[in-house]
Amino acid sequence: MKRLIIIASSVLIMTGCNQDTAETLKSDFLTQADLVVEGKETLQTNQLEDNETDMNEEEQENNPTDESSERNEPEDNAIIVEDPHALDVVVNKVRRLPKGFVPKNLVEPQVPFNASEGNPKRLLREEAANALEELFAAAKEEGFDLVAQSGYRSIERQIELYNWYVENYGQDWVDQYSAVPGHSEHHTGLTMDITSDVVAMELVEAFGETEPGQWVEEHAHEYGFVIRYPKGKSDITGYSYEPWHLRYFGVETATDIYESGVTVEEYYGFVE
Repeated sequence: MKRLIIIASSVLIMTGCNQDTAETLKSDFLTQADLVVEGKETLQTNQLEDNETDMNEEEQENNPTDESSERNEPEDNAIIVEDPHALDVVVNKVRRLPKGFVPKNLVEPQVPFNASEGNPKRLLREEAANALEELFAAAKEEGFDLVAQSGYRSIERQIELYNWYVENYGQDWVDQYSAVPGHSEHHTGLTMDITSDVVAMELVEAFGETEPGQWVEEHAHEYGFVIRYPKGKSDITGYSYEPWHLRYFGVETATDIYESGVTVEEYYGFVE
C-alpha cells in the first residue's frame, strides 16, 4: 500500500515537471505498477497450472483458452483479426485479438532479462525468441549490452495493468502508452520491450538517442523486428514514440517496412 501511495504522489507531482523529468517519472511509474501486479499474476498463473494438471497434452492443445480470461475480457466494437497466430498479425486501437486468445509455442529466449526468473513476461513465441537471441548477440559483438524487459502479457495481466494505470494516472495519459485489453501487441507473443544500462534499465524515449538504441533502430529489421511505434507517428499508430518496443514480423517483412519508412498501419494499408 505504501508503494501505491508513493507512486500516486509521483503522478500528482508530474503535472508540474518538465519533459525530461516527466519521462523519467513515467518509466518509474510503469516499472513499479508492473511490480505491483506481478505478484498477483504469478499466483494466478500457478493456480491455472494446478487446475490443468489432470489434462493431457491433447486436451490442452484443443482447449488453450482459459474461461476466466473470457469472463474478464472487455467487449468493444473493434475489428477482430482473422488469424491471430500469423506472424504479420496487426493489432492496434481498432483491431483486436479474439476473445480468449493464447499464442502458440511460447518459450523463453536465452538473453539477459530485467525480470525475475519464471515471470511470464520473459516469454515470446519461438520464432521471435530465436530472432531476439540473434539480435542481442549481434549487438553484443558491437559492444552493446541489451536487456529484455517485457514480452508476453496475458489478457488477465493486461486487464489489471490497464485498469491500474487508468485509476492512478488518468485515461488521457494511458491512451498514449497502454493498450486496451485485447489490443495489446504484448498479447501476441511477438513483442519485447528492451532496455540497457545506459538508461538505467528504464523504458524511456532517451533510449532512442543512445548508441545501443540507434544501433537497434538501424539493424533490428535484419533480425525480423521493427520499432512498432516510431517517432513522430503517433497520429497514425495511436501511441507515443517507443524506441524500446520491438515487434517481430520476420526478416523479409520487417526489412520491407524499415526500407519503406512507413508505419505498420501504412504498410498494410489500414490508413491512407
